Amino acid sequence: MKTTVKYVVLKSLDYQLGTPLFQEELNADSQYFDQIPAEITYQNHKFKVKSKELKRLYLAEELEETQTIIVKVVAEQ
Repeated sequence: MKTTVKYVVLKSLDYQLGTPLFQEELNADSQYFDQIPAEITYQNHKFKVKSKELKRLYLAEELEETQTIIVKVVAEQ
């Protein structure tokens, strides 16, 4: 299914609160939410995942299911 994953920074010395870090568009199954790692690396910075939110939408006219995942992270010192 079409999956959008948005990474948002909650706390960091290099980024402001709520700064969108990056966004991925991919084709993933419904289990992808559980497969997101507890730590991610982006531009040589390590971030710890603090929370994840999942929203699924089924468009009946197009017979398509999409999911949006928002991952909130904090920078590791």
